[in-house]
Amino acid sequence: MAFFPQIQPMLNRTRTLLAPQLAREERGTFRLHILSAVMMAVAWGVLVNHEYIAAKGLGASVWQITILTMIWPVSNFLSVFLTHWIDGRGCYSKAVLVGGLMRLPLGLMLLSSSVNVMLGLLLLFFASNSVVIPVQNAIIRHRYKRGHRGSLFGWSMSVRNLISLPSSMLVGALLDVDFDLYRIAFLVEALFGAGQAFFFAAMARGMRASPRLEHAGKGVAHFFGSLWRVFNRDREFARFECYFMLYGIAFQAVLPAIPFFARDQLGLSYEQYATAKGVIGQLGLVFLGPFLGAKVERIHPFRFTGIIVLVLALYPLVMAAGGWLPSIGIFLFYASYCFFAIGIAGINVSWNLSSMSFAPSDQAATYQGLHVTATALRGLFAPILGSQILQHLGYTAPFIFSTCLFALSGMLFLGRYARRREAGLVD
Repeated sequence: MAFFPQIQPMLNRTRTLLAPQLAREERGTFRLHILSAVMMAVAWGVLVNHEYIAAKGLGASVWQITILTMIWPVSNFLSVFLTHWIDGRGCYSKAVLVGGLMRLPLGLMLLSSSVNVMLGLLLLFFASNSVVIPVQNAIIRHRYKRGHRGSLFGWSMSVRNLISLPSSMLVGALLDVDFDLYRIAFLVEALFGAGQAFFFAAMARGMRASPRLEHAGKGVAHFFGSLWRVFNRDREFARFECYFMLYGIAFQAVLPAIPFFARDQLGLSYEQYATAKGVIGQLGLVFLGPFLGAKVERIHPFRFTGIIVLVLALYPLVMAAGGWLPSIGIFLFYASYCFFAIGIAGINVSWNLSSMSFAPSDQAATYQGLHVTATALRGLFAPILGSQILQHLGYTAPFIFSTCLFALSGMLFLGRYARRREAGLVD
C-alpha cells in the first residue's frame, strides 16, 4: 500500500507540467494561439501535398521540385535582418500583419497551371515566415511564463496537427477524384495561412521593444556588430547552430528524391502520399507535442535535440528499404513516416524553442532570427546537393547520405552534452 501514496504526487506533477494554471493574460493569449493553430492546420493540409501536386499532377522536373524544396528555407534568408529591426523597434504586431498579407497572393493559383507560377507565389508565401516565426517566438517569450511556454506551445502544435490530419487526407482524396481541384486548394491555403498570421498580430498587440534595444534596429554597422557579438559571446549557441546545420542538410537533401521515389518506384496515389506524409507523419505532433514541449524546458537542448535527431535518422533508411523490398515498399514508406512522426515532433519543439535557452530575455526574436536564417543558408545548397546525388547515383544514395548526416549530427549533440556534464556545467 505504501506504493500508492507516491502515485498521486507524480500525477499532480504531470498534470501541472502538461496543463499549468494560467494567469488571465496567458489564457487570452493561449485562446488566440489555438485559433492561429486551427488556421494553419487547414493550410497545412494543402502545404504537405505541394511536391506531389507539382511532380505527379503538373509534370514538374527534378530541378523544379528541387527549387520547390528550397523555397521554404531560402525565403527565410532575411529573417535575421528583419527580426533584429523588429526587436529594436517593437513593431511586432504590424510586422506579422504584413507577413499575413504576403500569403494571400498564393490564391492566384486559382488561375494558373504553371509550376513556375506556383514557385513564384510560394516564394512570397514562405518569405512571410521570416517575420511570422521569429515573432511567434517573441510572443511566447513575452506572453507566457517560464515553465509554461513549452507545454502551451506543445498544445498549440497538437491542435494544429490534429486538424491537419483530416485536412491532408481530404486534399489527397479530392485530388484523386479531380486533380483540377488543386486550384481551390491553393486558395484555401492562402486564406487560412494569412489567418494564422492575423491571429499572431492580435497576440502581439501592445508588445514593445526593451529600452536597452530601442535603437537596435538602426544602423548597418550596429547590426553586423550585434551578430558578431552574439556568436563571439555565446559560443554554445554557435555550436548548437553548427550541429543543427548538419541535421538541416540531412533533412533537406533527401526532399527532392521523395516525390519521385513515391511516384516512380512505389506508384503512390495522391491519397496514399497524403496519408503517409500528412497523416502518419504528423501523428507525433498531435500526441507528443505537449509532452515534448514541457520536456524541452527541463532537458538541455544538446541532449534533447541529439536524441531526437538519432530517431529521425531511421526515417530515410526505412524509406530506402522500400526500393530494396518492393513487395512491401508501400508498407515501408508508411513505416518510415512513423519514425519521421516521432522525430519531427521533437524537432519542431527544439527548432521553435531551443534558441530561447541561449537568448537573453529581450533578444528572443533576434536569436530565433539567426536560427531561421541558418535554415536559409543550408537551403541554398542542401536540396541541390540531394538532387545531384539523385540524378547521378540513383534513388538509394540520397536516403543513405541523409541517414549518415542525421547520425553524425545526433552524436555531436550528445557528445557536447556529455562534455558539459563532465565539466559540471549541466545536470
